[in-house]
Amino acid sequence: MVNRTNINPRSKIDGFLRRRLGWMPARIALAIISWFGFVNLYMVRVNLSIAIVAMVKRNATAGREVACDSATVESDSIFQFNNSHALELTEIPGEATPVPDSQNEEGELLWDDTTQGLVLGSFSYGYALTQVLGGRMAELYGARMVYGVCILAGGISAILSPVMARWHYGALIALRIIQGMFQGVSWPCMHACITRWIPPIERPRFVAIVYLAATLSSAITMPLCGVIIDNHGWASQFYVMGALSLLWCCVWFNFMYNSPEEHPRISVGELQYIRTALKESGTKKSTSRRVPWREIFSSVPVWAIFAGCTGNGWGISLLFAQLPTYMKNVLGFSIRNNGTLSAAPFLCRYLGGIFWSSLSSWLVSRNYLSITNSRRIFGVLALWGPGAMILGVSFAGCDATAAIILLCLALFCNGANTTSILVNHTDVAPNFAGTLLGLDNTLGSIIAFIVPIVTGIMTEGQKSMEAWQRVFWVCVPIYFVTAVLYLFSVSGEVQPWNDVDLVKTSPSSSSSSASKRQKPQDVESTILEEEKTPMKNSE
Repeated sequence: MVNRTNINPRSKIDGFLRRRLGWMPARIALAIISWFGFVNLYMVRVNLSIAIVAMVKRNATAGREVACDSATVESDSIFQFNNSHALELTEIPGEATPVPDSQNEEGELLWDDTTQGLVLGSFSYGYALTQVLGGRMAELYGARMVYGVCILAGGISAILSPVMARWHYGALIALRIIQGMFQGVSWPCMHACITRWIPPIERPRFVAIVYLAATLSSAITMPLCGVIIDNHGWASQFYVMGALSLLWCCVWFNFMYNSPEEHPRISVGELQYIRTALKESGTKKSTSRRVPWREIFSSVPVWAIFAGCTGNGWGISLLFAQLPTYMKNVLGFSIRNNGTLSAAPFLCRYLGGIFWSSLSSWLVSRNYLSITNSRRIFGVLALWGPGAMILGVSFAGCDATAAIILLCLALFCNGANTTSILVNHTDVAPNFAGTLLGLDNTLGSIIAFIVPIVTGIMTEGQKSMEAWQRVFWVCVPIYFVTAVLYLFSVSGEVQPWNDVDLVKTSPSSSSSSASKRQKPQDVESTILEEEKTPMKNSE
């Protein structure tokens, strides 16, 4: 007779979840919890952009003269902050979002515009420092602890923010830099995670749905912050966002595992499917402690990704951080006049990512496209599509509605980045995907520093349409050139240096074995076999 008093409580929980959620594949559960993780990640990142309006004591400013006199101008816009704060907003356009109704009320902090810019931009200073470190740590020690601590640090930082802000703005700047350092590991860390959990054929869709939850998070966070601030004050939204992050950490640390082999509730069929797919894609269970830096920086496919990242980073920095300022200062149009319009660009990018990644997976699975050609086509779409739309914005004149529509189309096209540039690291080097994305994001952070400076120089003292057209015309050739470089240099094959040990002994054998890709028909047959396989027994 079994003594039930000696049963581990964790075993009881696993048994309950197996009975209730046994039908759900483990990698789907990973996608769900990771989706909420990215939402929380950006909640505690962008909330300051909204809260600062209610935090700072200032008088309402007079309306500004704009190039398009027919547009309606609202005063005291969040756009008045100087360009330095755009560094934090290269991915999340906090400038172009609804602000609390109480924005014209006097806050309690005496911060001038320069101080506000330093506070808002401080996150990026730390964020740029830990990209490579985060990817490498996840490759060596697994994503469970690295990603979990990343979100945990964000939650704690959010809860401490009101205290630090009231104490001294320098304390808040230091806290935001530390928060940025912890959260800089997030994207590279998750890249290392999916190379151990997600078969290559499914990765673009996983990246689109889960990673771009960061974009969707903005549309959720901004109005939520406004409601909380209006009803309970600016400090309360920091506590709410921080508490949500801490609650997510409780779930993550209890139910996330570094590899399918560690998962107690995964089915035998799913485990075998993942093992087979990863083995054929060139991923090995244990990561070498040596990073092949020389091989990485001499690899043409890696430089193709760097080129794509440069074009995409420049364009995203302009679209997210500078176009709202253009529509405010030149068109005299504030997106915050319409909550739906403010969320539309984010939603379009998210839907675009899902659409293009699903289309790519469908074309590859039916052998209409190879993985390499898929990366080529959708990489060009992710770069040339927004380039064409930005060109359209420059010629839209004072038609603010056309500008919004073109912005939405630009971000919808840019969603193709999820099935090309963003996922390409896992193709060429699954064992070092986190490190490669870390290098890319470091490059992207540098670009995020440069774009506002270049824009500021080109538009200094000018609010004319002609000045901003020059800004757009700088972006368009960058999009074009980087897309061409990516088009002719990209690869969807695993590179020989992906396995460091084989590079030392037998490069030729490594190249031949690593270049084997998972066949789409094998994937489909394995999925069918998985559905027929009973659940694995767990003691």
